[in-house]
Amino acid sequence: MCTIAPTMLIKLLNSVRERDARVEVEIRDSSARKLDKELLDGELDIAIYCIPGETPNPRLHTMPLFREQMIIVLPPKHSLARKKTLRLKDLHGQRYLDRTSCEFNDYADQFFEKQGVEIETVYRSDRDDWIQALVRSGLGFEFMPEYSVTDPLIVARPTSDPAFWREVNLVTVRGRRHTPAVGAPVREAMRVKWHGRPAILVAGNSVSCTS
Repeated sequence: MCTIAPTMLIKLLNSVRERDARVEVEIRDSSARKLDKELLDGELDIAIYCIPGETPNPRLHTMPLFREQMIIVLPPKHSLARKKTLRLKDLHGQRYLDRTSCEFNDYADQFFEKQGVEIETVYRSDRDDWIQALVRSGLGFEFMPEYSVTDPLIVARPTSDPAFWREVNLVTVRGRRHTPAVGAPVREAMRVKWHGRPAILVAGNSVSCTS
C-alpha cells in the first residue's frame, strides 16, 4: 500500500533475501483498493494493506502486522500546534491538503460530516513529500499515518473524539495454490519486528482500524 512508509518494508525484504537468495520479489506500489482487486484477480500473490471500516472479503486471509495512528499534521506556527490533541471540530474552516491515495479519505469523511465540520481542500497530490513541504510552508493541514511523517519541522498531533488508527495486514487469497517461494515473505513477515514489536498476529492482540 503506497501510504505505508517504505522504511517499514526494508527489514522484511532484506530478511527474505537473507533467508533464501533464490526468492525473487517484485514490489508494486498502489492504493489499497487497487491492491485488493489485483490480489483477487490473481495479479498479486501477497499484498500489505488496510481498508478501514470494511469487513475483509471472505475469499481473503488477513494476517495483522502492525497498528498505526492516523494524525493531523500542521505548519509549525499554526494556532492549533499548541494543542496536544485535536478534536475534529478544531479543524472546522481550516485549509486541507488531500493525499489522494490515502485509504482513510472516504472513511473519515463521515465523521467530519456527522460533527458538522467543513474544511476547504486547496491541494491534491499522491506525493507525501509535496504534501509535507506545503504543510511546512503554511498552506494547510494534512491527515496522515504517524510513521510516514518525515519532515522534522512540521507538527504532528493525534485526534480525539474520535481517535483514528489503522491495522495493516498481510493478505493472501484463501485456497489459492502458491509456489513455495510465496511462503518465504509470509514467514518472514511473522518473524520480523514491526515498529520494534512482533507482528500483531504473533503477539495475539489484533485490533480494528479505529478506536
